[in-house]
Amino acid sequence: MPSDLPNWLQLPVLMVVGLAIGVFVNWAIYSWAMFLKRPISPWMTPAAEASPRLWTDRIPIFGWLGRRRDSELFGAHFWVRPMLIELACLLGVPFFYLWLVDGGLTSQATWVGNWDSICGIWFYAYGVLLVLMCIGTFIDFDEKTIPDEVTVTGTIVALLFAGLVPAFRLPVLGGAGVLPVAEPIHYASPNSLGSLHLGTPAMLVAMLIFLIWIWALMPKLPVWYVGLGKSVRFMWAHAVRPKRKTSCPLRTVNRKTPAVTLLLAGLLVVGLAAIAAAWQLLPEVNLISLYSAFLGMAFGGGLVWAIRIIGTIALQKEAMGFGDVTLHAMIGAFLGWQAALLVFVMAPFAALLVVLIQFIVTRQSEIAFGPYLSAGALILLVTWKQMWPIVSEAVFRLGPVLLMILAGALVLLALMLVTLSFIKGRLYEDELADQ
Repeated sequence: MPSDLPNWLQLPVLMVVGLAIGVFVNWAIYSWAMFLKRPISPWMTPAAEASPRLWTDRIPIFGWLGRRRDSELFGAHFWVRPMLIELACLLGVPFFYLWLVDGGLTSQATWVGNWDSICGIWFYAYGVLLVLMCIGTFIDFDEKTIPDEVTVTGTIVALLFAGLVPAFRLPVLGGAGVLPVAEPIHYASPNSLGSLHLGTPAMLVAMLIFLIWIWALMPKLPVWYVGLGKSVRFMWAHAVRPKRKTSCPLRTVNRKTPAVTLLLAGLLVVGLAAIAAAWQLLPEVNLISLYSAFLGMAFGGGLVWAIRIIGTIALQKEAMGFGDVTLHAMIGAFLGWQAALLVFVMAPFAALLVVLIQFIVTRQSEIAFGPYLSAGALILLVTWKQMWPIVSEAVFRLGPVLLMILAGALVLLALMLVTLSFIKGRLYEDELADQ
């Protein structure tokens, strides 16, 4: 924990850690990209046409000034963004820790337990979330995709924290007494869990959520126009790639199962076994935290997935990338389903100014939505202490009724998009008729 260090050493160590994180973020942005794997990071193998690498290139922040010599290859100002990212990490890591210690998430007076220990737990857990969201944001800006290296890694880390360190969850004020006590949020907050025990039904729900998540990650190509049955068979064939059954000369080479399918299949087996073991071995407080993470993962991913499906059907084009689905599932696993809902509501407001500027300059209205989900999550963390007391009573006290309201809102959204698409189509037909 940072608090284990002498006071005079904490800040220098945190700044060094920030520099290392900044270097890693820049490496990951260009290494994990799906389409634009540009060897910009000095820790990547340089392009053949690039200038020879110098040892000074690997000096954080200042090394990018020397990289200006590759501007003709990567663009006039390619070095500015990675330099600013490393500078932001240098300053941001110690600021984030000091903000937590100073009561950024909740007051020290309301926390029962070791304050330095819980601040260290929050620092590590939400630090991982912020770093992964930063990487995903810049990759999404570059190519409008969010790689699985970001979202899958983050979701697994969130589930591990939830099962092993339940105190990492966002703190909420609850309990009785003169001074309210801060406790970790759970899936029923702000309502009480009552006498509910997490037995076999909850374990099966967690397994089902994990299974659907793995299936969603599988490489598959849905072709719904051929019908549900054939489409499911096509998706299965695309994910598993079974052996050819014909002897045609052009089809004699057996196809191999993709490595990602084998990796995900292994992850599924390990994950299901781990869930079963967790329900047998972990105490109830850990199971509450783990189950909350699974429900947050399902709600966050399911909400964006539902809107993606509705928008795609109504508008006849992809409304959101699937990376947005897995990103929001990761956010829900870290922060809970309540926070995932708030993040989704705040994301359009975070994007509004950028969209307006982009439309005025380029006349393009399409944007990458992932960066604004990440911005919404950051805003939520910064304002959590002030926001939760308001929304807990005004919104989440409704409990299951809130989910019914959300379901109705999705139906209304579908009707609105279908109506707008119909009106747009009729106007286009009238315009063609006039010509």
